[in-house]
Amino acid sequence: MSFVHPSWLLLLLILPMILLGAILTTRANNKAWQQLVAARLRKQLVKEGSTTRRWVALIMGLLGCALLIIVLARPYGDQTSTTEQISSRNLLIAIDTSRSMLVEDVAPNRISHAKAMALELVQTFPNDRIGVIAFSGAAVSMAPLTIDHTAVHETISQLDTNVIPSGGSDLAAAVELAIETFKKSDKQSNALIIISDGEDHSEKIQFAGSEIRDAGTAVCTIGVGSAEGGMIPDLRNLDGKFRDIKGNTVHSKLNSSALEQLANAGAGSYVAASSGADHTIRRALASLERTQESGRVIDIPNETYQWFLCPAIVLLILSVLIRSNLFTRKLPTLTTASALLTLILTGSPHLQAASTMERAADAYQMHDYHGAIELFSEALAEAQAESDTRYQHIIEFSQGSAAYRLSRWDVASRYFSRALLSDDDKLQEKAHYNLGNTLVQWGWTTLDLPPSSDTENVFLESMRQLYADPASQQTQAPANQATQAGQAPKLTAADVAKIKTNWQDAISHYQASLMVNADNTEAQDNLREVEKMLEQLKQAQEQAKQEAEQKKEDQNKKDQGDQGDQKNKQDGEGDGDKKDSDQEGEKDDKNKSDGDDSDQQNNQADNQNNPQSGNPEDGGEEQAAEPNPEETKEEFAARILREQSDAEVRPVRRRLMQLRRPEKDW
Repeated sequence: MSFVHPSWLLLLLILPMILLGAILTTRANNKAWQQLVAARLRKQLVKEGSTTRRWVALIMGLLGCALLIIVLARPYGDQTSTTEQISSRNLLIAIDTSRSMLVEDVAPNRISHAKAMALELVQTFPNDRIGVIAFSGAAVSMAPLTIDHTAVHETISQLDTNVIPSGGSDLAAAVELAIETFKKSDKQSNALIIISDGEDHSEKIQFAGSEIRDAGTAVCTIGVGSAEGGMIPDLRNLDGKFRDIKGNTVHSKLNSSALEQLANAGAGSYVAASSGADHTIRRALASLERTQESGRVIDIPNETYQWFLCPAIVLLILSVLIRSNLFTRKLPTLTTASALLTLILTGSPHLQAASTMERAADAYQMHDYHGAIELFSEALAEAQAESDTRYQHIIEFSQGSAAYRLSRWDVASRYFSRALLSDDDKLQEKAHYNLGNTLVQWGWTTLDLPPSSDTENVFLESMRQLYADPASQQTQAPANQATQAGQAPKLTAADVAKIKTNWQDAISHYQASLMVNADNTEAQDNLREVEKMLEQLKQAQEQAKQEAEQKKEDQNKKDQGDQGDQKNKQDGEGDGDKKDSDQEGEKDDKNKSDGDDSDQQNNQADNQNNPQSGNPEDGGEEQAAEPNPEETKEEFAARILREQSDAEVRPVRRRLMQLRRPEKDW
């Protein structure tokens, strides 16, 4: 006999300890009452019960517990082998690993955000064959198509911008490699998911789109980054900024048009990298057919636990009956034991979870939001233990609502995002709508100012203060302190980027809510209002930036004018000295040129007197070499070979080969 979980058998060691404890306790009790009552009065005062029935009940209970422990270990005799049937599709995830993915316009940077999105996609498609492609200036297959998602997870986690040495960004190369991989797999249900910032230096997007249409491959794209973008970091430079071959700093931003073009060619969808993007991809690929294929061979044990479970139940019931004095008509005890056994065997943990949820709902109605969050957390733990995902998403939505009431925007955003995983369309609609509201309020909290009708002037004054103080653009301090009424808040560049990101994500979630329910008028109103505020913020930022640049230009012109006046004054004082020095310089140059002419004439005279020293190009003729009187024939031959040899006898200077850097390598 074998066991599926043999570690449970260690609990059998507790049973002898229980028996030994019962024996020692009985002896101690007997000694206690024997010392209390005199031996001559024991028969009159003490009525001893039947110890046999008590020990029999204890032993039967221990045997029943031993059989239950064996049941938990799940004994089995033999095994049955079966082949797992898998309904799957081929999915290739192409991740951009170019240098531009190091930009930090999304937290913490684009490459980390892309890897997180890829891991979410792996969890979204648990039954599909998934492969990984990394691309920058070239495309490389990092993981083949496989159902081993653990290996895929590890491969994605190890990706970085140094995995491919060639710089640049070539979306077409990733498409070509994916199509070749699909052709080798010989399957019809193929899909390519590209996660990139849209930077493409190959200029082959049109060609890649035609290849996608010819192959009939479904393509979905996920854009990572923001429309404003940011500078590419480079720790090798002192200022920490990357420079191209011409020495200019490189500013990279999201190019959604290239990604949308590839998605349209593959009849897929383009979505920005945010919460809920994986569900959008799943819906876009829902129409893709699945293929049946044989998976792993699984050995299923033929368990025999029922042969131990039935005797265990009988022994436990008999132990309770014997111990309950059934034959002395103590029926209440029997009834109580039977009811307890029924509750143990048939009780459901849903009762406790429901009770916890009721108490959490009552706390929420009483505005005790802190207590409600704690009770919702308890109910969530119980639901996770039961693997009840639908009930779990409802609890997470409730947790987000309580955190929203407490203005804990980060907590509310996290729980609303988890609620988006629900398959209930109604719950998804509410989660998208509430998540949008949370991100909008988060932006206002960063501004440290309640929403007002005069938002345009508030934005403009805030941007003016930001660009008036250049040091504040580099600080990473949190949001400003509380401001007085009527004063614009003191912002940093990080605050402005955070506000824009939150409001852009809020717009995406309002749109997602309207995709589920187009009649949601509240989402429509909020969507228009947030788009208006975001546009006002961008306009205020541009206007303040132009004003700051104009002010800086005016100040530079003023400073240059002052410096010019001062320079003219200094030049007027030194004209006399400069004139004298110029005359002396001209005299020295004349003497130098005369000396050069005389040297040249002397050299010509020497060449005429000694024609053998002239070069062949100047008309000189070479004369045959003659041996010296002291030289032998062998020494003369060696000297001639040495003098006439063209070999380089000096050490050759080593020159390292340098690869030509491409014009665009980010």
